[in-house]
Amino acid sequence: MNCAAELFIQHSYSYVDMRMISKKSGVAVGTLYNYYENKKHLYISIIKESWQNTFQNLDNLRNLNASPEEKLRKFINILYDDIEARSGLGRELIDPTEVELMEDDEIKDLKSSLMLRLSNFFNCLDKKESLNKCSNLDARLAELLVTCTLTMYELHPDDKEENISFLVEFMKLSIK
Repeated sequence: MNCAAELFIQHSYSYVDMRMISKKSGVAVGTLYNYYENKKHLYISIIKESWQNTFQNLDNLRNLNASPEEKLRKFINILYDDIEARSGLGRELIDPTEVELMEDDEIKDLKSSLMLRLSNFFNCLDKKESLNKCSNLDARLAELLVTCTLTMYELHPDDKEENISFLVEFMKLSIK
């Protein structure tokens, strides 16, 4: 799976095929199909495994005895670090151009799990009163954080600490 993950990172989901994975890994194409029904199944296995660690780390923050700002910083650090560790792999969770993946039930479940964790985190924070009129505020903040984190990582890959500080300060604009 490591060879496949490397190829997906380097070339994107749509460009990679099972033959490329076979060639890079030294495993026969037929053998790959014994383990994975198709490229999508292999990709989803990689994505699910990589996000489980992120979910565990985010879940562990729930009981942290810290100020809202400190929790926010740690939360964003975990999200950013894990996105960085997988070199943006999984961007397809929010990329509507990958229709094959966006319509897959496992991808939908994974995306829902991520957004639920983020929404629950924001639900525990007191938001600015000016935002009270916004419907689904916690979900919107979750979507904003994921999108901005991926964008900062992709557009400013060498500015990790500045990206994280920016994201924290930006998200703090919505909380008391």
